[in-house]
Amino acid sequence: MSEHAILARLQAEGLRLTEPRRQVVQAIVALGRPFSAEELYHALQAANRPVGRATVFRTIDRLVAIGVLARVHHPSGVHRYLLRGTEHRHHIVCVQCGTVAEFSGCNVDALGAAVVAQTRFRVDGHWLELFGLCARCQQEHHPLT
Repeated sequence: MSEHAILARLQAEGLRLTEPRRQVVQAIVALGRPFSAEELYHALQAANRPVGRATVFRTIDRLVAIGVLARVHHPSGVHRYLLRGTEHRHHIVCVQCGTVAEFSGCNVDALGAAVVAQTRFRVDGHWLELFGLCARCQQEHHPLT
């Protein structure tokens, strides 16, 4: 998603496009990879963009709420974020380095139907995250020698 499209979404939600919000969005697009809120805050500081920590966190939360960012959970409790695409995606997260990869192909329909039958809930959505070691961390821990 482009910087312009993200800013348009924020404006459509009734938010003013302040300079700090613009800088947060620019930094997210420039990173081009999953990030934590702290990483984004430090990237802004390093680029001499003195955006407040609260503004960074609030902007991230708003972007998640309007569907621009996906929140990726990590076993450590530190969330990571990435720009959402237009397709239904899930994530696999490296528990060592925090690398996040997206994958498609979701076969939870049968499980969802069983849960509905058991609980009588109406399912409105879901997310699926898998955890493990990425190829690089596997190599570092168990090199083939």
